[in-house]
Amino acid sequence: MSEAYLIGGLRTPIGKTNGILKGFLPEQLAAGVLQEIISRYGLAPQDIDQVILGNAVGPGGNIARVAVLEAGWPYACPALTVDTQCGSGLSAVELAVAQIRSGQAELVIAGGVESTSMAPRRQFNVNDPRFAGEAAFYEQAPFSPPAVGNPGVGEAAEALARQLDISREDMDKLALLSHKKACQARERKVLKDIILPLAWQGTILRDDECLRDNMSSRLLARMKGAFAAGGRITAGNACLKHDGAAAVLIASRAAMQRRGLRPGACIAGTVSTGCDPNVFPLGPVNAIRRLLDKQGLRPEQLDAIEINEAFAVKILACCRELGLCLEKVNQLGGALAYGHPYGASGAMILLHLLTVLEQGEGRFGAAAIGAVGGIGVAVLLERC
Repeated sequence: MSEAYLIGGLRTPIGKTNGILKGFLPEQLAAGVLQEIISRYGLAPQDIDQVILGNAVGPGGNIARVAVLEAGWPYACPALTVDTQCGSGLSAVELAVAQIRSGQAELVIAGGVESTSMAPRRQFNVNDPRFAGEAAFYEQAPFSPPAVGNPGVGEAAEALARQLDISREDMDKLALLSHKKACQARERKVLKDIILPLAWQGTILRDDECLRDNMSSRLLARMKGAFAAGGRITAGNACLKHDGAAAVLIASRAAMQRRGLRPGACIAGTVSTGCDPNVFPLGPVNAIRRLLDKQGLRPEQLDAIEINEAFAVKILACCRELGLCLEKVNQLGGALAYGHPYGASGAMILLHLLTVLEQGEGRFGAAAIGAVGGIGVAVLLERC
């Protein structure tokens, strides 16, 4: 079975809904990343055996194929789109690794794209019992049957915080820490080489839009409960909605040697697993446990961990359940600072993880996401 290597990748700056990226169609964001990846690594479009992109709130269809054509690649270049909501980007990576290990492909670009600014309004069909009238649109798709429980993302996070007795104060502290770490990383230009500048109306967009230098405990404390009166989850310790694209280049050993590509890390393992949809923020727990068990590793052997930071409660709960050292988690800051462009977040945190391992000369790192519907996806890197 062929080994799969993470060569590197790119992401766009991350914008908030109707922010700096509101004028870009999602396929334009993805196409820019695809084109720059092959340019950076001296490849041609026809060298890429497959493009796999995640997308959650786009117009439907195969947006990966649209992005490939938007990039001007030959018609012969295949592409497919996956949707495991927040987990889509890591699911795309998992599929890419499987194709390389099975010998079906040698070079794959995997990641995802999201434009909440361009998200279409959706409505149930008039024949659907959930149809609520011509003026009624839904934002959250059904992720599990009503008999199982299909809570809104915020409601599930609020319930988990109360269930595990994770305080508002602790969540606010984590949010503040996330912004501080992300702002320090920006000042040190840690992510400079993985952020693709975008040209828009005579301006070059280089920076993530949502990082807040002025974030403070006082500001966080003033925010009201977002999903319940007096609730613990607020707009400060939960993600908003974002736009962006991210992708990584994954290669077999043979392709790497033939093309003269330098690996950043070996992808030592990937896992998808499930959990109760009512506590979906705990999805990374089962995924990381299974990932480590398969490799015969213990949590303390991980030098760096990236867990998608959709909610502060998610990070605190996962660290508690897994016995993880919080100092090792999201060392450059997380999605509470950078943003969470659903389909792109998996590739984005994988790039951040690789950056941390390279700079700290760590050996093992894990990236994980818990997605609505009770899905957990995790990837283990071993730095080359």
